[in-house]
Amino acid sequence: MVPEEPPDVTARRPTDRGGQPVDSTAAARADDPVDVDDLVGDLRELAAGVDSPTVHEEIGEATALVRLAGTRGLIDSGVRRLDLRDAAEALVGTVVFASPLLVEGGIFDIATHVFGTRVAGLPVFLLANVAFVVLMTYALVEWTGRDREDPHRLAGVLPTRVVMILLVSLLTTGALMAVWGRVGPWLTPTEILARVTVLWTVGALGAALGDIVSGDDLADGTTVDPPGTLGSDPDQVDVVASLHGQFDDLHAVLDDEADRQTLRRIEARATRAAADDGFGDHIDKYTSRDVAEAFVGSVFFAIPLLVEDGVYEVADFLLSLSVAGLPVAFLAHATFVVVTVAAILYWTGPQDVQVTRPLFGIVPRRLLGIAVVAFLTAAALMTMWGRLDGWQDPAVALARISTVWAVASFGGALGDILPGESSGADINDQLADLGDRVADWDDDP
Repeated sequence: MVPEEPPDVTARRPTDRGGQPVDSTAAARADDPVDVDDLVGDLRELAAGVDSPTVHEEIGEATALVRLAGTRGLIDSGVRRLDLRDAAEALVGTVVFASPLLVEGGIFDIATHVFGTRVAGLPVFLLANVAFVVLMTYALVEWTGRDREDPHRLAGVLPTRVVMILLVSLLTTGALMAVWGRVGPWLTPTEILARVTVLWTVGALGAALGDIVSGDDLADGTTVDPPGTLGSDPDQVDVVASLHGQFDDLHAVLDDEADRQTLRRIEARATRAAADDGFGDHIDKYTSRDVAEAFVGSVFFAIPLLVEDGVYEVADFLLSLSVAGLPVAFLAHATFVVVTVAAILYWTGPQDVQVTRPLFGIVPRRLLGIAVVAFLTAAALMTMWGRLDGWQDPAVALARISTVWAVASFGGALGDILPGESSGADINDQLADLGDRVADWDDDP
């Protein structure tokens, strides 16, 4: 049985079969991240409470449809499987991203700076670069997009996927530099390590993206097709409509009102999850995952400019043109960047991005967050890679940062919105919750 009218997938509150909002518990749970295992577990709990074979059969049909929705990408699978294909994808991503920089002499200057800057005998920038690569890879794999549990952990702690990406990208960049004659026995081991580490920054980014953009690896047990009713070619089936129809059939065979209420909650979660994943062109929340996505996008766009000396020439021009003591070129550049990022987000971008809960009632949080994250990312990378001459002239340093900040901002905007709306709580709610915890701690330490 398929509903006469398709469900309104843009609705922000779940409703029951009569179009009325379900109770507050159901609404709250519908806003939580939902994956296939969650929904299958809910349906099994419902089946455990009834004795009717007919109900059990209908629940089996609904469970199979939920699993099918997971295989079609309409509902998160909840977990990811790690195999040799992931390593191959990471290797290809490393080669694609790292190869263009192999011909750039700038990586040698950066490597010299990274290894030569020492505090108490320690190469602080080399260590900072390694930490940066690890953080960037972890952010890209674990913090961006929707919640998906990676069940593979080394020693029960380290995400195996992140470790695999880091190792594959490190070995691949080392091999590339050796084959192309960018490192060799004429260098000391420390110089080789410094050069490889610089290129590894780009290679790790490519490896992580190569692993991710190829598609999710579904866990075992999520590929069960529903029996009989879907026909011989399930790819042609409207899974969302079938879910609604199956839930209607379940409502018809359930006698207990408490069971029906439970089913309404499950239906709200399932159809909301399918709507969010299947029609991900509407963004209104701003979450910590969006911040991570902006960071990764900023790195992706900024790194190619860090090896280009043309950045210095652009920065000199931005400071050279002034009127009445005002650096008009610099101010025009900053204005252009902000307007362009706003256009990407709200006017010309691929997603319908809403301005919600603006700061002071005016400033869009997402626009400000991307601008700040991109600027800090550009400043950190340029400082770490010695592109600011040790901040000897702060004005020149600021102009160079702003040049890279432009493309970093564009990358941050695209990195934020292209994956769609991220799962998790809104960042304002997270900050409020943190404030409440701090207040509770102060009251009762």
